[in-house]
Amino acid sequence: MFSRREWPPVVEKYLAGEQVSLDGQQKSTILDVYLEQRPALLRFLIARFRNETIAEDILQEMYLKLERAEISAPVSNVPAFLYKVANNLALDFRKKRLRRETRDKDWEDSRSVNSYSEPVPDVADPDTAFDAKRRLERVIAAEQELPPQCRRVFILHKFKELSYREVAERLGVSKGTVEKHMSKALKHLVHHAQDSD
Repeated sequence: MFSRREWPPVVEKYLAGEQVSLDGQQKSTILDVYLEQRPALLRFLIARFRNETIAEDILQEMYLKLERAEISAPVSNVPAFLYKVANNLALDFRKKRLRRETRDKDWEDSRSVNSYSEPVPDVADPDTAFDAKRRLERVIAAEQELPPQCRRVFILHKFKELSYREVAERLGVSKGTVEKHMSKALKHLVHHAQDSD
């Protein structure tokens, strides 16, 4: 790749996030080259992340930054400039991901108790766990009372996490029928829960 010494000062300012101005013609040229180079930039980013979704997200962010950029000095090598911007955004993404993972791990560690060197997760007290188990048993009993088709719809939507459209396709019924069965199932479960309390 290119060393920082090869970039004009205006490019360094842009890469550092400083405001610089870009005339309309130069902006148009940079965006045109971006559109031409987009497939190659995508391959460049996929090679770094092994993930097309992340690469696409970085390219989208890059386009938005270029669209809003104000660069005053001419950029002599636009493709090299674009690769440098893509590389810097990739590095920023990695840093943010590492910070997020560290923060999440620290949070998880703070939410658990260490027993010698192994973390022991927080668990509910026995009374709370017993009450939760009883509530779950009541929901399962109420779900067992549902008519077969209504029960299938409920299980596919709530437990298999299929959308109404996906449930309708799988069962060969309309989306409206799925909505009707879900409404009936939920009313039955709420009614059953109120009777139990």
